[in-house]
Amino acid sequence: MRGNVAERNAVIKDHRKVSLRFALAYPSPYSVGMSNLGIRLIYEMVNNNESALCERFFFEGYRTKPTSIESGLGMEKFDIIGFSLQHEMDYARMLDMLNSSGIPMRKEMRRGPSVIAGGPAPSSNPVPLEPFVDYFIVGDAEPVLMPFLDAFAGGEAREMAGSVAGIYRAGVPSSRSNVRNLDSAYHSLRQVHPVAGEGFSSTFLLEISRGCSRGCRFCMECFTYGPKRERSFGRISEILDEGLKLTETRSVTCISSAFFDHPSLKEVLSLMKERRLRFSLPSLRISDLDESIPALLAAGGQKSITIAPETPSPRLRKVINKQFEEGSLSVLLRMCREAGIRQLKMYFMLGIPGETEEDLDGLGPLISEALSAGFSPQSIHISVNPMVPKSNTPFQWVPMISAPQYSRMLASFKRICSRFGVRRVESMDYRWGNIQAFLSTGGAEASLALERLAEDIASGGSGDLGSWRRISRLLGRKVDSIYIPKPVDSTLPWEIIKGSVPKSILLHEYERALE
Repeated sequence: MRGNVAERNAVIKDHRKVSLRFALAYPSPYSVGMSNLGIRLIYEMVNNNESALCERFFFEGYRTKPTSIESGLGMEKFDIIGFSLQHEMDYARMLDMLNSSGIPMRKEMRRGPSVIAGGPAPSSNPVPLEPFVDYFIVGDAEPVLMPFLDAFAGGEAREMAGSVAGIYRAGVPSSRSNVRNLDSAYHSLRQVHPVAGEGFSSTFLLEISRGCSRGCRFCMECFTYGPKRERSFGRISEILDEGLKLTETRSVTCISSAFFDHPSLKEVLSLMKERRLRFSLPSLRISDLDESIPALLAAGGQKSITIAPETPSPRLRKVINKQFEEGSLSVLLRMCREAGIRQLKMYFMLGIPGETEEDLDGLGPLISEALSAGFSPQSIHISVNPMVPKSNTPFQWVPMISAPQYSRMLASFKRICSRFGVRRVESMDYRWGNIQAFLSTGGAEASLALERLAEDIASGGSGDLGSWRRISRLLGRKVDSIYIPKPVDSTLPWEIIKGSVPKSILLHEYERALE
């Protein structure tokens, strides 16, 4: 890896001159990991400390020992390993990275290094990883990571768990860490990034806001990540000024789940246009879009837009609390097409509570709106996947759609798309969604499955669906729990972490969805 790609702003330190060596591990390939702002942020924060060093590790294949990008050393040579876990499917690769490094998976078997984990997936439900992880960073890392590493170096990390928000160890109740003011929060400026190599792009990652207030009932961003917080236009301008000088790029990727709700939206886009930057943005919100926005997007080099109606059914959009006014989609698409945007991607889900095949009736008219706006069938790309219930959301009690029902509805969905000439329709294999739901809403049974899977991979298993089928047969009916509604009066495994939103509000939203 180190020989295949050139980097800017990589930090090389002498291991003999620091007191703490931190291995920052991302259990996906390098190209995926380096597009993650959290990796750049933590790398910079730790390396800013003169007494510590941080080196990066990425997943290079099952049963392949990962080595550091900076020094080529193995993870076993470091004092502490920190895994950044974005999705539940990262878990098996994390355990394989430990196994392949000769580091015991189970924490009680290890003498060193210690393992910590953070990121969206374990922050929502750390329980499946409890047998393997010594400490979790739950929520935002900025307020607690460096104090934790200082405590770890001083032998006092155990005392932090349970007494400091954001530090969790198995069995000790804790709460999330939240950055209250993004303007005062650290933002990576001297970002490490690739500057050469096939498939890599050089871009500055700019976080505009964090969290979301829209309240989509299936979404972790709304209910797990804490309240919506926005950086001011003045602070965004400062970050761009300094960050672009230090990172030496003219390309910006804006990070935000609620970018189009920002009060200075037009000012931010105009600023990037004035500086002749190329920029890319998250998916557009269908409502509340000023007609000047598509032109600004096109000026920034965007040739495609992404929208997420989630369902073609107005009734189901009320169920998930993601509504938009009739006719607003046509207006948005026409404005984008007139601005010169030529490609359209749309995201949908199947398996929303109460959904029937009749709810697909609105798909044809929706595609017709896109065609009438000037998008050709060949320029329309549709992604449709099963809705995966997530912990700490109002839909945490919802059962997963069954495989036969999903297959029927997916076939009907694709037939409608084909009728309008739209052939680019991609969908996740249902079985991967099934596994995600099991890990997201699981407890000790999910831990057992992960351990058995890691053992299967270490013995030569592929880690693919075949491996998971073998594990499912061993677990028997435990895996089937995702198809059964969870009792609302039961205590769920992840409630040991105090969430950003009280359970009573999640339950209220769940009941409203079922009305």
